Amino acid sequence: MASAVRIDSAPAALGATFIGSAFPRDGRSSLSFYGFNVAGTLWRIDTNPSCMGTVLTSVGGEPAVVILDSDAGKDGQGPVSITTATAFSAASGDVLWGPTEVPGPSAGNGLIFANTPKALTAGTTPGTLLDANTGTVIETPAGETALYEHHGTALIGSGTGFSAVDTGSGGTLWSADEFTRPNGTTPGATVRFTGSYGPATGGIVVLRWEEQGKEPQDVIYSLRTGELLGQLAGSPAGMAAVDESSGTVLLASELGDGSQVITALRPDEGTLWTKSFARSARITAAGPGVAYAELDGVAARIDIESGAILDTGDFVLPVSMLADGTALFPTKERTVYAIAVPEKQDTPG
Repeated sequence: MASAVRIDSAPAALGATFIGSAFPRDGRSSLSFYGFNVAGTLWRIDTNPSCMGTVLTSVGGEPAVVILDSDAGKDGQGPVSITTATAFSAASGDVLWGPTEVPGPSAGNGLIFANTPKALTAGTTPGTLLDANTGTVIETPAGETALYEHHGTALIGSGTGFSAVDTGSGGTLWSADEFTRPNGTTPGATVRFTGSYGPATGGIVVLRWEEQGKEPQDVIYSLRTGELLGQLAGSPAGMAAVDESSGTVLLASELGDGSQVITALRPDEGTLWTKSFARSARITAAGPGVAYAELDGVAARIDIESGAILDTGDFVLPVSMLADGTALFPTKERTVYAIAVPEKQDTPG
């Protein structure tokens, strides 16, 4: 164990930096965001406490965090007439773009901001989509809306008619009426985006195919190309976990009998492996070569490449990992996390 940190929010890992926030206290009126690693605090950004929304993204290939600010009173009271989004470097805290005016927070679907019922904004404009590289507002065609965004690629559409676009160039990458259908579907089947796994999906997207009289099928596609990568067993369960060092995405799903499945895949390779578990499967963190999980109530280390169980036992599971293997562990105090660096890199197999 190298050091400890106190943060109020669930920690996030981005590039070589952990990101967390601290609520106003001890005379501080601002909501403070921190970037840190085992060496200590790298940067601090203070913002209005009425602005809780952040989005992890990539600006020109550089890991970045988008933080909101507003003109509300520092006590969180009073109307908000302007909310802005600004992208900061995860490594240094430097401004990469912005501030860009947005109608409200992100609903957890990437760089899409809306005036939700919980927001204090005075405007009513929903679904403002920003380009990840510049922060520019992307206009959507009449009658369509931005459904999902990840690192400069967005799904835009209405109902089951949608397409993927590059937010930088505005070019269409693929559309829902031209990609591969899963086996067993007929021309009468329809496809829709359900947003099952949140924004941190490492360049993949899960779409649900539905057909009258049949069980729905959740199918995994590359977000950039629309290529079919695999089919999800059962229904989505929990959030996605991503090993940034290899681009591996791990998805949990639940079968009708209550058993659970973990599926590992990469956008450029397809499905790597699937593993079934009798009761439960929850990935807590993934890093270079290994994923950590609670499997049927037991802590486990899983080989990323093969799915082999490397170790099980009664040990503390990390809640977040950096691409170099540095991990953040919970402690007995709810807001305190221990930071630990890997002593050595295990060689799978």
